[in-house]
Amino acid sequence: MASTGESETQTRGVLHRLLAIFAEVKPREVFSVLILTLNVFLLLTGYYLLKVVREPLILAGGGIEIGGQKLDLDGPEVKAYAAAGQALLLVGVVRAYGAMARRFGRMQLTTALTLFFASNLVLFFFLARLGVPLGVPFYLWVGCFNLTVIAQFWSFANDVYTPEQGKRLFAIVGIGSSLGAMFGAQIAKRIYVPIGPYNMMLVAAGVLLVCLWLTYLVHRDDLARPGGERASADAPPGGASGGFNIIARDRYLLLIAGLTLVLNWVNSTGEYILDRTLIESATSALDPRGEARDGAPDAAAPGAPDAAAPGTRPAAPLAAGAPVYLVDPQASRLLEGKITAVNGGAFDVEAGGEVVEGAEEGLVHPRTEEGKKKALGAIIGTFKGDFFYWVNTFGVLLQLFVVSRIFKYLGVRFALFILPTIALLGYASLAVVPALAVVRFAKIAENSTDYSVQNTARQALFLPVGRDAKYSAKAAIDTFVVRAGDVLAAGGVIVGHTLALSTRHFALFNIALALAWLAVVVGIAREHRRRTADDAGAAAPDGARAA
Repeated sequence: MASTGESETQTRGVLHRLLAIFAEVKPREVFSVLILTLNVFLLLTGYYLLKVVREPLILAGGGIEIGGQKLDLDGPEVKAYAAAGQALLLVGVVRAYGAMARRFGRMQLTTALTLFFASNLVLFFFLARLGVPLGVPFYLWVGCFNLTVIAQFWSFANDVYTPEQGKRLFAIVGIGSSLGAMFGAQIAKRIYVPIGPYNMMLVAAGVLLVCLWLTYLVHRDDLARPGGERASADAPPGGASGGFNIIARDRYLLLIAGLTLVLNWVNSTGEYILDRTLIESATSALDPRGEARDGAPDAAAPGAPDAAAPGTRPAAPLAAGAPVYLVDPQASRLLEGKITAVNGGAFDVEAGGEVVEGAEEGLVHPRTEEGKKKALGAIIGTFKGDFFYWVNTFGVLLQLFVVSRIFKYLGVRFALFILPTIALLGYASLAVVPALAVVRFAKIAENSTDYSVQNTARQALFLPVGRDAKYSAKAAIDTFVVRAGDVLAAGGVIVGHTLALSTRHFALFNIALALAWLAVVVGIAREHRRRTADDAGAAAPDGARAA
């Protein structure tokens, strides 16, 4: 009978052979790479739960009120401007993070951040129960949460692995990131209606606590490895200078910051194009005056049956003959019609010139302003859940079978050219045919490559830098610089809204940005080649771990 030790050895051997399919893994690295992969899998699962919650809250939650005056803005404009507000918040977040990184060790730093954000989710849950509007505040919070927590994870991974290990193992860790995003999007799509958006916040808080425990396991394993030093691991990683100062003194880090800025400028503008096209598609079947195109009676028209003034609730909102909005999730459209029959919890609705039988309650809403808001939320939630699912499905396939091969045979520098090339082709197609199907396809290609090839390559760029840059400078780039790109995108939205620019104009602007992006990548490739060549020449004969 095999002993426990023999069984464990056999298990590790099987796992080692399995991991070897995707990248070169040494036996001693099996435990840490599996736990880190599971950790980032859960982080991305939790984030996508929150991301799917966020979208309906911000896109269908109404405009912004300042001093009691409601601004005349649609959901996509509110989202773009709120993204700019995140950059202002992140100035303070980066400085606070830098102060913590100069005072706490890596495990204490991770613990403090995780508990802070988990407690925030509990607070949001109770605020929602009290009826507090959460659209803009929650959007701002999710942006800070996503960038800070995930940047901290990759800083930790950069600290645990040497540059040589990271080049081999990040492709596997990235698989967890892609799988988590895909799984989270799919789960969010399935549970959004049954449990509601606010209970999903509590689920995400529980996921964060599990991630904290997994981080501790890797930290403990790192200390137990041959040559592991507790003093080095527990030393504050932030260095004496703040993240912004470190970036300003290093051309290589400045170029990485420039890459991050342009990448997110293009991506955020693309997200605005997608959201704008989605809302236009969802409401395209409605007459601008609010009258049904199929001749159904208008809810606000005098004398219409079961009519109701905008914002009010009819006496029998879901009874036969009542004017309603019908969600068509397959075509991402909102139709006006009337109920012809009620069958238990399902409805027959005459809309768009035909009768839709057995429509579920979540797809049928009273024809009021509140009903329209909820119906749009249903369209956005189902579209985004499906969109995120396909983005992350393709991201997983790329991460599993393509990324490690690109890194092994073509290198990190080649990988950096792939995403701007895809973006250039995608927005060129959109400039020719500005339709929802085209922008959906282009954004799926762009985002799936971003979350797999580009993300792994960008994390690997920090392997040849010092420990202070891996934490403080990286945090500044992954938070403030990312949102600075969103600020520039929001500025473009403001200009475009003022000038009444079309979707095609925004696509043409992104083409110009993609060309600038390629120029920045050329500069990074040169600096990375020089930096890695210098590191190779200065490496100790015994392969001592980089400081």
